[in-house]
Amino acid sequence: MRYLILLLITTVLFAANLRRNNSSEVVVDSQSRLIWMDTKDNVLLELTHKEAVPYCEELEHAGSTAWRIPTIEEFETIVDKRNHPLYINKAFKYNAPLGYWALKAHIRTFWFYADYMNFVSGTAYYDNRNKNKFVRCVRDM
Repeated sequence: MRYLILLLITTVLFAANLRRNNSSEVVVDSQSRLIWMDTKDNVLLELTHKEAVPYCEELEHAGSTAWRIPTIEEFETIVDKRNHPLYINKAFKYNAPLGYWALKAHIRTFWFYADYMNFVSGTAYYDNRNKNKFVRCVRDM
């Protein structure tokens, strides 16, 4: 019984770290101290990796210009394997089932491939940087 109560408390506390701000269309993660863009563009806009990086760096949203493309490690903080069919935290309103570009391009492939997060599986992969994928920008608090 103690373990069940501890599990429930941990789950509630973990879920409380992410909160959506509807007016500014962002999700705030108080634990990782990140602010995630969460707009219709997250499910409509598909770019190559080469286009996604400057898109985030030039983005002006929610009163800030400090946006960037997230790392895989940052994406992993919003994966929620309990949320089926898309393994992304329920705080996010706009979610595409396919991949979102991450920052890292791989030197071993001469920067031809880059990481992306797939929320259908909640797993990181890498793919050709010239393919179109979705973009979800992030910034530090």
